[in-house]
Amino acid sequence: MHSHSAEKKALILDAARRRFAHYGLSKVTMDEIAADLGMSKAALYYYFQTKEEIFREVIGQEQQEFIGRVEVIIEEKCPAAEKLRHYFDQHLTFFNELVNLKIIHEHAEDDFHSIMHDLFREFSRKETAFLETILRTGKTHHEFAIDSAEKTASLLQHVLQGLRISFLKKFAHNGFDETEIKNFTQEIRLFSAYFIKGILP
Repeated sequence: MHSHSAEKKALILDAARRRFAHYGLSKVTMDEIAADLGMSKAALYYYFQTKEEIFREVIGQEQQEFIGRVEVIIEEKCPAAEKLRHYFDQHLTFFNELVNLKIIHEHAEDDFHSIMHDLFREFSRKETAFLETILRTGKTHHEFAIDSAEKTASLLQHVLQGLRISFLKKFAHNGFDETEIKNFTQEIRLFSAYFIKGILP
């Protein structure tokens, strides 16, 4: 029974993910998700009470997949600078996944903003811890010339957050634009190259 329930939940999340990717959270209804699965709305409510609950699960899965990929990076047998480059690549992949789920399209809504704040508070803490681990490894092996892995990780997080905020502000004024996404990607890659070069001894 437990296995069947898990499978049904996975099907619901996959269907909802497709809906969110096409329309965004605000324009998706529980009726539509149920219809996509050929199930009754009552059956859907047995597993999830609201579409926001489903959305949390979908974003939570994306976060866990990102965390899993970063954990693999940390265990790689390669220089710390290479691990940091791989981290930046995964950071961009994760951001693009959020873009595909129409996250940036709804950032101004109060209920959406509250959901995202809750979802990313603990996630941000874990991401910072991963960065500290990579930076501390580089410092220990004299690959990075930094005074504090903790402060450097915090600085890195703040800069990345600033770049994301800048992107969101442009979106708020100009709407969705593939060019802006490409520009954001280029900015992250340029910053990552300068950042890594700057902490090398």
